[in-house]
Amino acid sequence: MGYAAATGMLDAPSMCLAAILYSWQFPHFNGLSWNLRGDYSKAGYRVMCVTNERLCRVTSIRHSLALVGLCSIGAPLTNLTTITFALDSLPVNAYLCWLAYKFYRAPDAQNSRRLFFFSLFYLPLIMTLMVVSNYGRSEAQKRTISEQFQSISKLISS
Repeated sequence: MGYAAATGMLDAPSMCLAAILYSWQFPHFNGLSWNLRGDYSKAGYRVMCVTNERLCRVTSIRHSLALVGLCSIGAPLTNLTTITFALDSLPVNAYLCWLAYKFYRAPDAQNSRRLFFFSLFYLPLIMTLMVVSNYGRSEAQKRTISEQFQSISKLISS
């Protein structure tokens, strides 16, 4: 929402950023909710960790992997960031995937807590890497790549 408000439009970079935020919420919430599933069940909340424990764990992995693609391919392709960000974000995304995998293989309190707590650091770290990777880019460079992406999008949609 902030990107769209600042630029005044819904374009490919804003959608990529929204997709990153969307995918981030699943490992974050699933890691948190796992240890609280008894409370959710008692209260009558039908959340994924209560209704389908395996799906809860699979969803965490799926969206962790989606974040790898969004950060490594989507963000540079849409001109949200540079290729530098794609490379710099790989270790962060790989660690998130590793924690999600550990949570899937051994769904216990420790693994879910680790996934949740890392997700708290993940988002500020990724956003910081985005800002740092864009430092020094001229508006002309940003506009040229954005225009190229828009022309490709028009070709695909027609």
